[in-house]
Amino acid sequence: MSTETYRRATETGDVDLAMTAFAPDAVLHSPLTSRVRFSGHAELRPLIEVAYAHLTDIRFHTDVGDERTRVVVYTARIGGEEIEEAAVLRLTDGGLIEEATLFVRTLPGLVALMDRFGPDIARRNGRPIAARLLSVLAKPLLAMVRSGDRHAVPLTSPRTS
Repeated sequence: MSTETYRRATETGDVDLAMTAFAPDAVLHSPLTSRVRFSGHAELRPLIEVAYAHLTDIRFHTDVGDERTRVVVYTARIGGEEIEEAAVLRLTDGGLIEEATLFVRTLPGLVALMDRFGPDIARRNGRPIAARLLSVLAKPLLAMVRSGDRHAVPLTSPRTS
């Protein structure tokens, strides 16, 4: 089953193995925006290379569904932030991933992902100026989200005696 291959490739950082889990015309929907999707192996490979370069401590804990639709969930770290990512995977009759839709939590982890992935992906797509701009634009947002997570979010907790 493709989720087995996908999980093993992700946990070991094996890009070539990951590519064997995807159909040639597979589509991956970004967890950051509905404006970006990656289609086909030529677009997926650089994205997977960037992901495997930045994500650490990847551990899958859930794989549920049937032979056509699976949901896999893992925890990882990116730039010092913990994340949890869920992927809804639509499979071909042969068990290859034809569509992947990604969801990431926590907000600091999602913004750290944007901070790390965005510039690298822009650079790989031949857009060095956009890569520099993305790097600069993400930093204040990351600082605000991290500060809010540390200082503001605890204010919503129930009071303890």
